[in-house]
Amino acid sequence: MATTETQTLLTRLTALSQQVPEDLAEPTIGTEALLAGLAALRQQVPEDDALRRQLSHALSQALVAVERPLETVHRISFAPLQLTMTKVAIDLNLFEILVAKDEPMSLAELTQATGADPVLIARILRYLAAFHLLAETGVDRFQATAVTQTLTVPGFAAGIKHHFEVQLPAWGALPAFLAATHYQNPCDRERTAFQQAHQTDQTVFAWFMGGSAPPRLFEEFSRWMSAQRVGQPIWLDVFPLERLLPSATAPTTTTTTTTTTTAPTTAPASASPSPLPPLFVDVGGGVGHQCVELLQRLPHWHGRVVLEDLAPVVAQARPHAGFERRAHDFWTPQPVVGAGVYYLRNVLHDYPDEQCVRLLGLQRAAMGPRSLVLVDEIVCPARGAGPAVVDMDITLMACLAAQERTLAHWTRLFRAAGLALVEVVPYVMEGGHSVMVLERLVEGAGEGEEI
Repeated sequence: MATTETQTLLTRLTALSQQVPEDLAEPTIGTEALLAGLAALRQQVPEDDALRRQLSHALSQALVAVERPLETVHRISFAPLQLTMTKVAIDLNLFEILVAKDEPMSLAELTQATGADPVLIARILRYLAAFHLLAETGVDRFQATAVTQTLTVPGFAAGIKHHFEVQLPAWGALPAFLAATHYQNPCDRERTAFQQAHQTDQTVFAWFMGGSAPPRLFEEFSRWMSAQRVGQPIWLDVFPLERLLPSATAPTTTTTTTTTTTAPTTAPASASPSPLPPLFVDVGGGVGHQCVELLQRLPHWHGRVVLEDLAPVVAQARPHAGFERRAHDFWTPQPVVGAGVYYLRNVLHDYPDEQCVRLLGLQRAAMGPRSLVLVDEIVCPARGAGPAVVDMDITLMACLAAQERTLAHWTRLFRAAGLALVEVVPYVMEGGHSVMVLERLVEGAGEGEEI
């Protein structure tokens, strides 16, 4: 769709949200034009992401506006069924079968391909078609769509499985859990709806990795974590590292100390300490995705890049000779002192405020005069937060007694740890993903303040 046509459609959707025609069954010039615009949108979605987000928001508002009360209750009440039936389809390999065929398939063909009962398959397919997860091209004939293809991506399919098997039980336990705690904001990671739902006294990650949960559940979670950011901008796309790390930007002057990344090689699980100054410490950095990205973009920086995480995680680090692997529990003092940057990505939102202050304090204690802490997290809008942000916030509450935070909340938390927020650099507008730049406050300032 052309930009002018899209803007016209946005205007009509907004008008519909504000005043719904009394008789939607009786077409008018305005509603006919709106329906035509929506039909055109289905054929060609705008490439501009900001415009696409505006359309998505306007469409969701219009949908709520045109619903009858009973339809609203039905939509809310039956929402979990979409996750349930998508999981069933994945288990049956239905989406992959349809995508591989790349043309309409009959009910008989799909019955034979899955080995399931034909009456059951017909009911499942009818449900999936009603929610546009595949196309119903005729009586008992079905075909893959772009949405079907999306659900065959291994990481996305893993996300469906993860949310059904791990998150959905915790969501279901949340009302009773909150009632039992007299609606106090959860702040104990060992006492959440997750423990109640899965009948365990372990925290989520201990449950995943300690043998209580089937290994495939953590594998699915890991694949989902990796897949959901594929194709999205990352912090290095927008962050001015050269400006923030002047002491570490000078290229090496001899070939013996230059780090190159054009041909990564496998490094040992634990690299020997280097005489070079520490440039970048990825605290709780998993298998090193961010370290690799940094080195690929800045291959000539003269300084050490250090990955820190628990020993079993670091043992699985990505093969790359340019960064050190260091087994480290981040609840103990930071062993790398005076680094240019201490980087924490999606770490703090997994913890209640008091634990965040403690963790940040450990990094502050290791900072030098020019050190920075970079916190890569969602910044929740003070008003008008979108579904992706609030979904994550409630999920964190149910499973980790944690939360997403507004900028004001982040600022208070940083000051309580003796750190000052000096800059916020957004890089994924839709989800609020941003890098927050922190400097060390003068001794004693802010520490102990109420969050």
